[in-house]
Amino acid sequence: MSAATFRRPDVRPDDEEAVAQVELWFSDYRSTGDSAVRDRIILAHLGLVDRLASRFVSRGCHGVAFEDLVQAARVGLVAAVDRYDPGRPNPFIAYAIACINGELRRCLRDTSWRVHVTRTLKELALQVVKTRDLLTVTLHRSPTLTEIGAHLGVEEERVAEALEAIDTRRQLSLDRPIDEEGTTSFGALLRAPADDVDPDDRLALPALLNGLGELERKAVVMRFFRDLKQTQIGAELGYSQMHVSRLLRRALQQMREQLSE
Repeated sequence: MSAATFRRPDVRPDDEEAVAQVELWFSDYRSTGDSAVRDRIILAHLGLVDRLASRFVSRGCHGVAFEDLVQAARVGLVAAVDRYDPGRPNPFIAYAIACINGELRRCLRDTSWRVHVTRTLKELALQVVKTRDLLTVTLHRSPTLTEIGAHLGVEEERVAEALEAIDTRRQLSLDRPIDEEGTTSFGALLRAPADDVDPDDRLALPALLNGLGELERKAVVMRFFRDLKQTQIGAELGYSQMHVSRLLRRALQQMREQLSE
């Protein structure tokens, strides 16, 4: 099927014919550098952009205009088109979904503050929260400002300033631990959504799982596909519940970073 006869303006993951046609367009674009082909690829995925942006709004990401999310998603789409390698094992749409979701998350991260906070302080605040969570697990108690600062190599006053900045966030992080051991997050207590996983996520998930180490992949599959508790996973793998918790935390963090790349 030639590009001239292709009439589908909205490429969807479950439309194998359209997905295959996009790969042909990329082959043409990489060999000729024709900007018209590049524009055709972008236009064919604008429906995907709108759907992904809409899902962030439906999940309660208030305070960010839908138009801003769409704009961020389009930036992610254009970046995906420019960086995509047709030689990848997965089709472009899987790569595009990862890039678009990453750009949407960056948009939400940069705009979810009630007052103006410099980018440097935002980045430090996020590092402080991650370090606080990490030290809570390793020390089995809440770390002091001095301990957090020593771990990050910054002064105690900067740690306090970063924590104050976190209080200006519009929303609490679902990853924030709520128990003394730091192994249970607020998000873990929320009811799981109905089994209506979007085809976009189903398409991106295999690539994310394949990027994990064997042990991390087994832990993720046991926890989220077999619905086993951490103690049950530990019994099967021969590790403690605490070690399983760290495996899952590391695996989920890696998957998030892959989506943001």
